[in-house]
Amino acid sequence: MERCPFCGGQLISCDCLYKLLGLIDRSKYDKDTAFLPPDIYANGLTRKQAIRWEAMLNKKGRVPFIEYPIVCAKCGALWPELFMVSNAEWEHYIQINQRRNVLCRKCYDHIKELIDPLEKRRPNKKG
Repeated sequence: MERCPFCGGQLISCDCLYKLLGLIDRSKYDKDTAFLPPDIYANGLTRKQAIRWEAMLNKKGRVPFIEYPIVCAKCGALWPELFMVSNAEWEHYIQINQRRNVLCRKCYDHIKELIDPLEKRRPNKKG
């Protein structure tokens, strides 16, 4: 799960090696081979290309994968069990600047318990 030092994506699945080695050619090859020479598409890099790519990575600086924990944004619980609610429900209960964060179910339910009684006390808007 090493990161690519050129694009920041996952090294094993980014296209940087093909781009930086000059292997992608949209005028010569088509989407059936991902615009790569058919032998590269079918068999991977040659030994010489792999050595060159390794040297490019080392020169740029390797970026190891570091696993960061998923954390509940409210209580700080590590690796909370994930759950799903509809987008409409999430947007109803979660304030705008927190919607991209993770919440544990306990904190989510607590937020709902705080908001629901307030909404019952609001006068209905009609017409």
